[in-house]
Amino acid sequence: MKIFSTVDEMHRVEGFVEQISDEYLLGDNYFGNIMVAVTEAVKNAIVHGNGSDKNKKVGIGLEAGKEGLWISVADQGAGFDYEKFIGREIFMSREVKAGGLALINALVDEVRFRENGRIIEMLFRITGIEENIIEQRQNLMARFFQVSHYEKTHK
Repeated sequence: MKIFSTVDEMHRVEGFVEQISDEYLLGDNYFGNIMVAVTEAVKNAIVHGNGSDKNKKVGIGLEAGKEGLWISVADQGAGFDYEKFIGREIFMSREVKAGGLALINALVDEVRFRENGRIIEMLFRITGIEENIIEQRQNLMARFFQVSHYEKTHK
């Protein structure tokens, strides 16, 4: 899914997380953690990555597997020095001004950065997802988000 870099688009992100929750029958604990972490990552991408430039977009992706759900958020910015933010201990330091990343790090099971920090990947270890259900849901989600009505009317 892609959205424009404006907080007015956050309702679409929330809808995306609600769709994930429905598709994977997630409980309240998973839902809350995913909602907060994903919306925080998207806000970071909009504000810090894309500089709130409405002409740039933020991409949100989902990959389900045996270890759980990987959700990625990508911006079109220059990236950042993410290596100083790797490891849970760094988020406890008062010297680091990374409240959003600290919150994300506290809510997810694993965080990875790619493409010079332009992409954050967050793992949520979800128990009980069967492989055949994963494949069915991946296909449904892929078809649903290939070309949304919104993107057709807002190019």
